[in-house]
Amino acid sequence: MHPLFLPGGLLLAFAVSWLFPAPGLILQQAGLIPWMVVVIFLVNGYQTLIGGIPFSSALLRTALGAILISLLVSPFLGQAIALLLALPAGAALGLVVTATVPSTLSSGIVMTQLAGGDGVKALFLTILLNLLGVFTIPFLLPLVLDNVGSIELSPWPLLEKLVLIVLIPFLLGMLGRRIIQRSPRHWLIRYLPSACVIATVWMSVSASSQTLQTISPGLLLLILAASLLLHGALLTLCLASRRLVNTDRGEWIALLFTASQKTLPVAVGVLAALNQPIGVALVVCILFHFLQLFVDSMLASRFSRAIP
Repeated sequence: MHPLFLPGGLLLAFAVSWLFPAPGLILQQAGLIPWMVVVIFLVNGYQTLIGGIPFSSALLRTALGAILISLLVSPFLGQAIALLLALPAGAALGLVVTATVPSTLSSGIVMTQLAGGDGVKALFLTILLNLLGVFTIPFLLPLVLDNVGSIELSPWPLLEKLVLIVLIPFLLGMLGRRIIQRSPRHWLIRYLPSACVIATVWMSVSASSQTLQTISPGLLLLILAASLLLHGALLTLCLASRRLVNTDRGEWIALLFTASQKTLPVAVGVLAALNQPIGVALVVCILFHFLQLFVDSMLASRFSRAIP
């Protein structure tokens, strides 16, 4: 897939929904956003092949470290940063949701490989975090949102929705790979998840276009600062964990780029499941996505130059 397809598509989605919100609003009201998330994880499951992962006690320690940082500590970091910067409710919601969701579905693996890390173990950590995230998000998100003062949220309906739109499609996609046995590198399979993310953002922004027009430059700077603080804190924890995990360089780089990144499709799916205006929150999720890719691409380049 062309590296500019997703970022370019997101910018185009913002522009179209800002200027012509009516079509996207109609599709959003028709309930298409959850189906976009279903397609994303159905395809991602089809693309996933977990055979050949060298399991070991060291990988188990790395996995536990990734779970601790990405799923258990990260939500409270998002909460602390939202309180520290006194983010308004919409921006706080977006930051906390971003902090609570698991690792990116592909870019963490790509960054790991670019940095000279172990791509197979990055794949394992990504799958593990996304599967466990279905069960941690519904219970941690209400807790941190309650302390931030944004909204009240019951965990069980959210768990049901995440199982239906994330877990089941992902597992069906993996099963379909065994049955259909078609190449996952077909252009449609490679582009479809990103196209669904772009369509989801288009519909969500169209439904919140009036809210987005109230965002000031000062709030945008505050959101950027909050996103950099969150990603920087997660990177710092991953860097500090190397001595505790005590693993080889390739496996540790896999931990660094999977445990510190956050997935945009799950964040959008969670926001869509809340059944309320998500315009400002969605902006936070997208800005965080762009910033983590920018920062981590520089880190990956630096690590790659350090390879003997």
